[in-house]
Order: sequence, then C-alpha cells, then structure tokens
Amino acid sequence: MLKTDYAKVSKVYDKNKGRIDFPRDEEIEKLLETKESITVLDLACGTGNYLLGQQQHYEGKNIRWIGIDLSPEMLDIAKSKNLSAEFINANAESFNLEEESVDLIVCNFAFHHFENKQKCLEKIYATLKKGGVLRFRNVEPECMKEWWVYKYCPETFFEDKFRFWPKDLMIYELKKNHFANISAKLEYYEKYKPINELVENYKRRDSSQLAMIDDESYNKGLQRVIQEVSQGETEYKDVVALLEIRCEKR
Repeated sequence: MLKTDYAKVSKVYDKNKGRIDFPRDEEIEKLLETKESITVLDLACGTGNYLLGQQQHYEGKNIRWIGIDLSPEMLDIAKSKNLSAEFINANAESFNLEEESVDLIVCNFAFHHFENKQKCLEKIYATLKKGGVLRFRNVEPECMKEWWVYKYCPETFFEDKFRFWPKDLMIYELKKNHFANISAKLEYYEKYKPINELVENYKRRDSSQLAMIDDESYNKGLQRVIQEVSQGETEYKDVVALLEIRCEKR
C-alpha cells in the first residue's frame, strides 16, 4: 500500500477551501442533551479543522477535545490555531487513551491510511464509553470512478482499491468488533467546473492520491490535463461519492 507524505502535504493542505469549513456536528448536540460533559476525539485530525469548527459551534460547552494524528507536521499546524484541545502524535492502532473514556470518535477522510484497520477498530471500541458513538466519513472510490484524479492518473484508482474498505466490508468488520446500531449513508455529487480550476487543483497536489504516486506518474497526469486545456476544453466534470457510517458501542 502506497503511503502519503504528509510532511509535504501539510504545506498546502489548508489551501484547499473544501477542507476548512465543517458544519455543526449534531451528534455532539445529542450527547449534550443527556450528559453534562463529554469527550470528543478526532482520530487523524490533520490540521485541526474539524476541531476548530466544532469549538466555534459549541463555545462555552463542557467538552474535552482531543486530536490524534501520525504526522507531526500536520499537528504543528493544528496547534498553531490556538485550539482548546489536547493533541497526541500517535497512530490509530496504538494511541494511548484510557479505556472507555470517550463519548464520540470521528474519523474524517482518513481510515484508508491506517495500515492495520482491524486493530484500529479494536482500539476504538476499547476507547469508547458504553453507548459511545463512532462515525466515519470518507469518499467511496467504487462509486466515483469518473473522479478527475482517477481520470488523469488511473493508477490511483487501483491503489485506492487496496486502501479503502468498501461499505459492505466496513459494516461487516464493525459487526465483528461488536459495534451496534450501524447505519450507512451514501451521497453522490457531480458538477461541471471551469477547467482552470482543475489545473489549479492538480498542481496543488494536496490530495493523498496525487501525493502518494511518484513524480513520473504525477507528471504524466499533468500532461493529460494540459493537453485537454490546449484542445479548447473549458470545463471538467467533478464527481464525489461520500460515505458516512455511524455506529455505537454496546
């Protein structure tokens, strides 16, 4: 499985505007209806954008915020945002938190990076309180084969087949690890956008797919993009399939 060098990606990660704004997480609101205080863990928190958004939405609430990430460079950026959060540099399979200490664990666009996914689920289950909530959100490669990254760098799609667990496998593994009340929601979007935006996005190289491939493969894809622009193309088709899976600890 190819790996993404987040020491490099960290320098451009927040330039992608789609990563900055997180809506109010209603799961937190539901937990606060029955508890005076809660603990929220963002697993693979990156540059801390989810935590930043939720702290703004839930300012003044009695919430302990924790962010865990394997990349020290990404965590350095998260820390620079002056969040009221604890940051831990660790991987998802062996982070050190007390068992049954967390009410909500979120993992946004990161589960595919974890090398030992089964062990990660075991660790998550042990860390959640009884009745605690786990929620994954990620893209679903099998449902977005027309995505521009896969179009111009087709090798990335096949690499993602190794990295991503499809929906049915995710649910099966969650059941094996004793999670209950499992639900899955798939959303699909497509939109035509200006071709100059595609060139900008490609050259930024902030997606894990473009960052993980070698420079030769990346440059071949870039030449395909440039060729389309030279042929007079004015738009490109952007597609995304988002899979959200929610479950609870028995």
